[in-house]
Amino acid sequence: MLKDPGREIYDVIRYFGGLGKIFNVHFRNIRGGFLNFQETFIDDGDVDMLRALRVYRDVGYDGMLMPDHVPRIPGDAGGQQAFAYSFGYIKALIAASDAES
Repeated sequence: MLKDPGREIYDVIRYFGGLGKIFNVHFRNIRGGFLNFQETFIDDGDVDMLRALRVYRDVGYDGMLMPDHVPRIPGDAGGQQAFAYSFGYIKALIAASDAES
């Protein structure tokens, strides 16, 4: 619900994370902004997901990061391939973040 999520989301994570008010994250990416957006694969939207993960880490978030909505892939019954891709990408981001610290 941000006008420019690719620029604004990091401060939102810092604010609520700093208050200890983040309990569960639907980790997804989009293109666009408030009331005019398209869900994308996790690596294909406006948000730098590694940067977002670093902010979650820096505010001490230790809960779940899970895919939310993923684009449909023709022939992917139930979205299993799309979710598997998203889970793998999230695991890779976590590994990259862990390697930095």
